[in-house]
Amino acid sequence: MWMEVPPVERNGVISMYEVRYVPLETCSGTLMASIISITNTSMTSTTLTDLKEYVEYNVSIRSYTSVGPGPYSNSVVERTEEDAPDVKLNATAIALSETEIAVCWVELPDICQNGNITVYEIRYEPLDTFGVLVTRFENVTAPTTIETLTDLEESVGYNISVRAYTSVGPGPYSDPVTAMTFEDSPRTAPRNVTTMVLSSTEILVTWERVLPIDENGEILLYEVEFVPLETFDMDMSTNTTNTTSLNITLTDLEEDVDYNISVRAFTSAGPGPYSDAVTNRTLEDRPTAAPQNVTTMAESSTEILVTWEEVPAIDENGDITMYEVEYMPLETFNGQIATNSVTVDPTLLNTTLTGLEEYVDYNISVRAFTSVGPGPYSDAVTNRTLEERPTAAPQNVTTMAESSTEIVVTWEEVPAIDENGDITMYEVEYMPLQTFNGQIATDSVTVDPALLNTTLTGLEEDVDYNISVRAFTSVGPGPYSDGMVERTLEESPAAAPQNVMATAVSSTEIRVSWEPVAPIDQNGVITMYGVRFEPLETFNGVLVTETVNTTGPVLRMNLTGLEEDVEYNIRVRGFTSVAPGPYSDGMIEETGASPPTGVTAVQDGPTSITVSWVPSSDATGYIVSYTGGSSNGSETVSGGDTNSYTLTGLTNGQTYTISIVATSEYLFSDAATFEITLIPAPGQVLVSVSSITATSISLSWNVSSGRVASWEVVWRPTDRGTESTSGPLSGTTYTINQLDPSTIYILTVRATNVAGTTDSTPILFRTVTEVFQPDSSSTETDTSTIIGGVVAVVITTSLTVVVIVVLLLRSRSGNYSAKTSATVVATNQSVELSNFSEAIYADPDELQTTSNEAYNVVKGTGRTAEGEYEVLQDLPSPTSSSGPTTTDADGDYEPV
Repeated sequence: MWMEVPPVERNGVISMYEVRYVPLETCSGTLMASIISITNTSMTSTTLTDLKEYVEYNVSIRSYTSVGPGPYSNSVVERTEEDAPDVKLNATAIALSETEIAVCWVELPDICQNGNITVYEIRYEPLDTFGVLVTRFENVTAPTTIETLTDLEESVGYNISVRAYTSVGPGPYSDPVTAMTFEDSPRTAPRNVTTMVLSSTEILVTWERVLPIDENGEILLYEVEFVPLETFDMDMSTNTTNTTSLNITLTDLEEDVDYNISVRAFTSAGPGPYSDAVTNRTLEDRPTAAPQNVTTMAESSTEILVTWEEVPAIDENGDITMYEVEYMPLETFNGQIATNSVTVDPTLLNTTLTGLEEYVDYNISVRAFTSVGPGPYSDAVTNRTLEERPTAAPQNVTTMAESSTEIVVTWEEVPAIDENGDITMYEVEYMPLQTFNGQIATDSVTVDPALLNTTLTGLEEDVDYNISVRAFTSVGPGPYSDGMVERTLEESPAAAPQNVMATAVSSTEIRVSWEPVAPIDQNGVITMYGVRFEPLETFNGVLVTETVNTTGPVLRMNLTGLEEDVEYNIRVRGFTSVAPGPYSDGMIEETGASPPTGVTAVQDGPTSITVSWVPSSDATGYIVSYTGGSSNGSETVSGGDTNSYTLTGLTNGQTYTISIVATSEYLFSDAATFEITLIPAPGQVLVSVSSITATSISLSWNVSSGRVASWEVVWRPTDRGTESTSGPLSGTTYTINQLDPSTIYILTVRATNVAGTTDSTPILFRTVTEVFQPDSSSTETDTSTIIGGVVAVVITTSLTVVVIVVLLLRSRSGNYSAKTSATVVATNQSVELSNFSEAIYADPDELQTTSNEAYNVVKGTGRTAEGEYEVLQDLPSPTSSSGPTTTDADGDYEPV
């Protein structure tokens, strides 16, 4: 666009405009100016078209009159906008490896780029699609002009082209260039490998080619690997063979052997992976060798054990189904040589040939079988059957005891028909029929075959033996003869009695006991025991040793008539019918002290007993023991002159057995024993009140259990601390006199015996108030007044408080009456007692008794030195001016 020429400079009528524009650069290098004319002079702008993309233009304008053009305006430089490139790149490509191709290209001149190149796009696709065409792209940021394509398929040709991008978009692709990646070893193995067994030494192997996409080049050959799964020479040999076809027959294989077979392919780059192994087994064949190391051993006169080892594994050529053992005697019987055979299970490597002839040589061979047939026999092994044991015992065996430790045995030969060989020796077996340590020991001796007798020595004395004889050949022993029982002669005991014990029974007697001689040492029947005893002190310079024998084999004896307080050495021995045995080791025992005399026992407390005695002259102390119920005990009392001891902590009411033993050093006398029962303290004291007056109270009592030695009655006023006592009393009734009228007392009855005392429950009572004479001048006739009364409290055995109230009333008319009630007080409740008979009367001729009325006098509780009791409401005294007033059917009762 432009502005018109100023009028002053037009110099005529403007007839057109001419716009001249020249590119400042071109792809060809030639700069050409372009001109357009605008005849419509009213226009002051125009659009330049068909310009080159992204190129600067020099633009100027001039105007025309009819005469001609004026000068060009000053030029204006302006650049066109960017566009996509419109020129193809020049690209090349070259393979770098099996999976890489390098791509490079020449950058376009700036003038031909149509803008700023920002990125290059590489397009590449394989020439062999393997059924799927995969086009891939890769971008490279400008100004880079080379790129390596990776992860390509091996040995595959690729079509590759490149184009450039500006900010507007892409230009055209370059002409395609082709490059092929290098070959590589095959990526996968041949497919569908199969095998087929043709014989015991041949297997046919077939397969399909590697997938084309995985061949990675031209397959040059196939390698077949076959490995036996069993080793025969400690080497797992791996074999291979090559072929260019898709099958091969493997030959010279081992018979009846599993093979793992795999196949792989080769390119010029090398082998690919093996296929998964396919296992197949060649067919069986006959064994090509015999069982190994055949050995024989004669087991008896008719049996030979044959053993062997397996056919070498490489020669088995299949599963061994059985073995055959062939045996042939080398001597003729009845003029014929018979060949026999037995078959043996393939899991066994031995058999015993039976029913053979005795002591004959046999040739023995072994061969193995597969399902195809037998292999060769082993070399023959020769062996002879053995001699046989004797089948009968020596004849006419006899025995005779020679002494207490010897027995002579004689016999005759085995019958010739039963010897079954040469007799090599005789064996005499002998066994004691008694056990001494819980075991029966059997012994034997061998005798030269030329002898028919022997003497058994070193036997136990006086013991029965069971004796048998048998004969031996080289094979072994025949049967024993029937047992013959013979007893060795008796002998004196070989040991002393066991565990000899001696205990002093008294000052002149010792008890001796022992256990029998051990059975193994008795050497016969023990007929009696002898006890030897001697004092360790001399009397009149003479040491006297005495011996006494038991009557029969008893195991104890009391030695009597001994010296007092003397030590004795005591020994014991046993006797058989032959002679006595040795004495036991000496036992030292001292005669004891004499037992205490004059023993008495007295209970001197509820749980104690004092035991008294006359001391023993030779005692150094005493032991007092007691038992009773589940308790027992003993006390040691020092000093021989002590004559009493008190046992304490006993149980009241229990009967005890008490014994006392005198001691002298470690010796004990006989015990003096007696019984005593502890008397318990008196049981519950039950008190009854028979009457109460103004100055006295009469009582009676008894005890619930136990014995009572004496009684006491104790009383005192509750408002004074002076206590009065009456006793000891022997009876169970008592009257307390000289009491104060209208006074409350607390009273207790006490029972006493050797075990202690028992008090009754304290009794509170009130003496009677003195009765006043009526006033004859009184004009009141309709009321009565309390002028006196008594309250008695009795606590029963069940700890129930009974309150007895007697009120002496005077009516206004001058008449007297008494109201009496008895109330049982327990847990602050009152229970009326009906038909209660009053014990106290003011004037028996005038008083009228009213029953079935209760008067509650319980006020609270208090405590005295004797215990807890009920505090009663005080009754009004004759001088009281006020008090409780009640109204009954007769009118008001008012206090005076």
